[in-house]
Amino acid sequence: MKILVFSDIHGSLNCLKALIETQDWKNADKHIFLGDVCIGCSRPNECIEMLDKLDCIKIVGNNDLYVCEHVPEVDLPEFANEKLLQLEYMQKHVTKQNKKTVLSWQKDLMLKIKDKKFYFTHYPWETNNGEENVIDTPMEKTFETRKKMFSKIDADYIFFGHEHRENNFTNGKQHFYCVGTLGLKSPGYYLLIEINDKGIEIIEKYLSFDINEEIELMDRAGYPYEKNKIKRN
Repeated sequence: MKILVFSDIHGSLNCLKALIETQDWKNADKHIFLGDVCIGCSRPNECIEMLDKLDCIKIVGNNDLYVCEHVPEVDLPEFANEKLLQLEYMQKHVTKQNKKTVLSWQKDLMLKIKDKKFYFTHYPWETNNGEENVIDTPMEKTFETRKKMFSKIDADYIFFGHEHRENNFTNGKQHFYCVGTLGLKSPGYYLLIEINDKGIEIIEKYLSFDINEEIELMDRAGYPYEKNKIKRN
């Protein structure tokens, strides 16, 4: 079995188009998107509509929830003004139908394959005053901080996005993989999980796409994107 996992496309249609043209996508038995499509680049509607047509499991990200539902009060003090401007822009820009589609996506997924448990989510969620938001990102990223983050999850392999920088930690028995971002930088990043009689192999993959066009489109649209996070090729 081959499972392709990607995350954080952030409204970059070009990265999604490039991904589905790869042999990795065509040869995979399952495709899993770990969320965050609604802010970053300027084409979330097109990305949502393409994802909706694909044979792909969709998991909701925190920014998806904030654009399509509401921003939790607990997170508001932490947002820079430019992030709030993006959220406000996309709350108006994403269509009602696409918001409904995104809110139908699941929060997580557990698969059991060959006596191993594989867990997928955007990031650990918590509830504050009845509102859902993701937990704070740890300053120090180690196996122990990952284990604490996912202390309620009984799984051998845990895959998540949100942090934008790919990394992994293991103690030989439990494995944590941050899938990074596919859409905010080129080359972007995704993972292949290969499971066969020989065992389990996690393969790191990089994908180049036209991010310059995404930047030009955002500039023409007047979208208040974070210029320090998205750079030209």
